[in-house]
Amino acid sequence: MKAEEAARKSIDAFNQHDAEAFAALYSDSATAYDPQYAEPLRGREAIQQDIEAFFRAFPDVQASISNVLTNGNGVAFEVTVNGTHQGPLVTPTGDIPPTHQRIELRGGRFIRVDAEGRIIECNRYYDLAGIMVQLGLA
Repeated sequence: MKAEEAARKSIDAFNQHDAEAFAALYSDSATAYDPQYAEPLRGREAIQQDIEAFFRAFPDVQASISNVLTNGNGVAFEVTVNGTHQGPLVTPTGDIPPTHQRIELRGGRFIRVDAEGRIIECNRYYDLAGIMVQLGLA
């Protein structure tokens, strides 16, 4: 599996709210960098727990990919995510109760895969402050 295929499969699993399938695309020792965490997520299990929590917070969430760029074992793409905050949103400083507000999040992801096509590194970039404004928290 090549990098772009892994990226597209991750968004397909995301849109199906299949945390297990999403996490299965990552290597056991994968690292995911996310602006809300001071330290990266390390390992498939941590990545699965993170996405499960996100699905609980936004049970209707959907994503789409645009502007895909590939280079060897890497892929970069823009992503647009839409959903309604209907469950507790887990953050490093505590859970945010449901606001029932809709968000539209635009961001970028940079993914590297190993020889087997498993994601070994994922860098997520998005406007965290913008999400807080959309949720009515800032």
